[in-house]
Amino acid sequence: MSQFTGLKFYYCLLMLGMLSAPATGPLYAQADPAETTIASNLHISLKPYRTRIEIACDPQARLDEYERQYLQQQLYQIIERSVGEKWLLKEPGITQADANTGIFENRWLPLCTSTGLSRLQPEQILKRYPQQPFEKLFLIAIEPAGIGYRISGREFDYYSQRLSPLSEKTTYQKLFLAETTFDILRDLFSSVLSIETVEGEQVTVSEQASQYLTPDPGVATIQPNSYFLPFFRYLNRDREVKNIQMIPWTYLEIEEVDRKHATCSVTSGLRGILGGSRRRVETLALQVQPRYPETELSLIPRGTSTQTYAGMKVQLSPLNPQEVRQLQIAAKKESEETKKPLKEPDYVTSEFLTNRSGTIDINADPQQPLVWLYIRSGKALVANVPYLPGIDSQISIQIPDDRIRLGVEGELAVFNGELIEAVAELSMKMSRIRRWAKSEDWDKVNTGIRELESELSPRKIFQDKLNIIRVSAIEAAQAQNNRAAQVRIASLCRETGDRIDRFLSPTGIIDLKTEIQDLKQLSGNDKKR
Repeated sequence: MSQFTGLKFYYCLLMLGMLSAPATGPLYAQADPAETTIASNLHISLKPYRTRIEIACDPQARLDEYERQYLQQQLYQIIERSVGEKWLLKEPGITQADANTGIFENRWLPLCTSTGLSRLQPEQILKRYPQQPFEKLFLIAIEPAGIGYRISGREFDYYSQRLSPLSEKTTYQKLFLAETTFDILRDLFSSVLSIETVEGEQVTVSEQASQYLTPDPGVATIQPNSYFLPFFRYLNRDREVKNIQMIPWTYLEIEEVDRKHATCSVTSGLRGILGGSRRRVETLALQVQPRYPETELSLIPRGTSTQTYAGMKVQLSPLNPQEVRQLQIAAKKESEETKKPLKEPDYVTSEFLTNRSGTIDINADPQQPLVWLYIRSGKALVANVPYLPGIDSQISIQIPDDRIRLGVEGELAVFNGELIEAVAELSMKMSRIRRWAKSEDWDKVNTGIRELESELSPRKIFQDKLNIIRVSAIEAAQAQNNRAAQVRIASLCRETGDRIDRFLSPTGIIDLKTEIQDLKQLSGNDKKR
C-alpha cells in the first residue's frame, strides 16, 4: 500500500471514530466543569484565557476535509500538551456547534492568504463578534508556497481590541502543519497584565492565568525583560466598555516574577500617567515585542500646520532625560574645576537627520530594545520620548510648530550682527577720544564727548528693537497655544538683552568722562611743575 493510500486510510478511520461518537459530543475531550468554571469575582491570575482559533485554508493549498479536521485535532493535542489549562479551548456544558472558544475552520475571510490577513482591521472583527466572547482570537491562514506551505497568523486581543502584526512560517511537510501552526500561535501570544499598585517608577502587576502553570515552561509565560504597553479601559455603570485608550510613549519592563504577581519598572515620556485613582477604569497592559526589522518614524506638526520637518536631528540614547541632565551637570562642574572647555556628554548612540518628508528609519536592536528619542530643531530640544523600535512598521510623533522660534533665531542673528557693529563703532569713538586726550587736544576731546552724549542711546535703540521682536513672536506663539515656543523665545531674548546691557551700558561713557577728567588733572599738575 502506497504512503498516500495509507494516509487516506488513517484519515477514514479517524473520521469514522468521530462519526461514531454521540451526536452532542464536542470534537475535543470534555473538560471537568469543576476545573474550568470561571467566576467573575476570581482574581485575574486564576482566570484562563478564553481562546478561539480560526484556520482559513486557501483552495490552492490542496487540503481536503479529512486533512483539515486532522490538523485541528492534532493542534488541539499540542496545545493541551504544551499550554494546558492556561488557554480555555472548551467551555463546560457547551456543544461544539454552540461554542465560542475552540478551534474552527474560518469561512468568512475573503482572502485566505497572508495578504488577506494583513489587510484585516480590528473593526471587521468587532463587527463580526460584537459580544467578544473570548479574550484571544487567533486567525491563521494556510496557503501554498512552492512545494510547501506558508502559514501566517495574527492575534486579536479582546481587552485592548488590538490586532498584532503578521507572523509567518513555512513548512515543506504536510505532517508538520500542526506543529508549525502552534509555533505561530506561541509567537503571536501576548500576555495581559492587570496593574494593581503604582509607586513612583515601580509597578506591581498580575498576569492573567499566571497561576496555571504550563506543562512547557517556555510557552505562554512572561519572562524578565519582557515589555508591555499599558492602556485604560473606561467602563460605564453597567461595567460595559465605553472607550479604550492606549497610553503613548509608556512601557513596562518585567523585573521579577512569581506565581501571582510581577514587579515592573516604568519608562514613560509622560509624568505620573499611571498614578492616581480612577473610577470605573481598568488599567491593563499588553505584551509587545519587536516584529519588524525597522520602524519608520515621522515627525508631524501639532494642530493644522502643514509644515514638513525636514532636516530635524533625531538622537538615540539608552539614557533617560534625568540621567542625561546629571551627566551635563557633572561635565559643567568638571569644566569649572579644571578650567577646560565644557565637554558634551557622550550619551548619544545614533544620530539621524529627517528627509524631505520628515521621516527616518530606526532599526530594532535586540541588545538595546528600548531607546530614548531626543528630537532637536537646531540646538533646541523639542521632544524626548522612549520607544521600542520594531513593534510598529510606522509611527509618528507630534511636535510643536517650531517655525516661530526659528524665525526669532534668524532675526536675532541679524540683530546680534548689528549689535556687534554698534559696539565696535562705540569702542572706536571712545578709543579716538582717549587718543586725543593723551595728545592733550582737549577741544577735540570735549567735542567728541558732547557728540557721544547728544546721540541717541545705543542701548535704548537696541532694547526697543529687541522688544518688538520678542512681543510679536510671543503673540504669534500664544495664538498657536504653543507654550514651548513662548518659553524658548523668552529665553533667547533674555540672553540677547543681557548682551545689550553688558556691552552698551551707559556706565561706559561715565567711566570715560572720569578717565578724561583724571587725565586733565594730571596734565594740569605737570604744567604747574
